[in-house]
Amino acid sequence: MADNLVALNAVGEIVFQVDPDPLVVRAQIAALKDHLLSLPGLHVEMPVEHTVQDGVYTRKLFIKKGTILVGKIHRKACVNIVAMGDISVVTETGYARVRAGHVQTSPAGLQKVGYAHEDTIFINVFRTDQIDIAAIEVEIACESHDELDGALPEHKETLCQ
Repeated sequence: MADNLVALNAVGEIVFQVDPDPLVVRAQIAALKDHLLSLPGLHVEMPVEHTVQDGVYTRKLFIKKGTILVGKIHRKACVNIVAMGDISVVTETGYARVRAGHVQTSPAGLQKVGYAHEDTIFINVFRTDQIDIAAIEVEIACESHDELDGALPEHKETLCQ
C-alpha cells in the first residue's frame, strides 16, 4: 500500500516498513496520503479539542482503534504526548510504537503517519501568540513541504528515533 510504507505482517496486523532514506519516506508519506484520500467513504473525522492559554496551544486528537492517519506537516516544533492508547508512528526520521505516557518533542518540518492499535489520545503542544484556532492552524501546519524550505529536519530529537 502506497509504495510499501504500510504492510500487513504474518498475523494480519498493520506494520510500517521504513526506508533508511528520509526523502524516500517523505515521498511514501505523500503517496499514502494521496492513496487514502482517493478511497471513497473511508475518510473519517476525528474529535479534536483545542485549548489556548498564555501562549500555549494544545491540540488533543481522539484516534479510534484501527485508524490509519496522516497528519499535516508541522511548521513549528512541538511536544507530542500519548495520553491514552497504543499507536505506531512513522516520520521521515524513523518509526516507533508508543503507548500512553510517552512524551517527546519533534522539530519543524515533520509529517507523521499513525496507526492506532488501541483507541488513542494524541496531544500536540505548540507555542503561539495567536488566540484564534484558524490562525493557529495556518501558523503551525501546512499540507506540502513545498510550503517550507524543503530541508530535512536537522535536529534528530523526533517522535521516532
